[in-house]
Amino acid sequence: MNGFPFAPLQASATVGATVKVTANDTPTSVSGSLVNTAARQANTIRVCNAGTVLVFVRVSAESVPTATASDIPIPAGESLLIQNPVGAGTAGLAALSSTTTACDVYFTPGEGGV
Repeated sequence: MNGFPFAPLQASATVGATVKVTANDTPTSVSGSLVNTAARQANTIRVCNAGTVLVFVRVSAESVPTATASDIPIPAGESLLIQNPVGAGTAGLAALSSTTTACDVYFTPGEGGV
């Protein structure tokens, strides 16, 4: 932990903005991407599960990652700070619902907190 609280990085409406990935009710992995071309690196990503069931997430340097039940579990209504594997550039995002219930998962780039 670096001792600093998490601070969102929003350089513009598109650079550093929160990204929503909806884990569908199939359930199959759904991917997205988080783009940071700002002068500051986004070393941390806050992942928030706004759904009502457990989701699994993957954040990686892959352009189209696939989340599996072996990835990071985030309980319903919880959030987690994770280290961004791609501080400056594009991080691949993926979410997988643990059931047949769709869930919105929000990925917010920032600094600190981990």
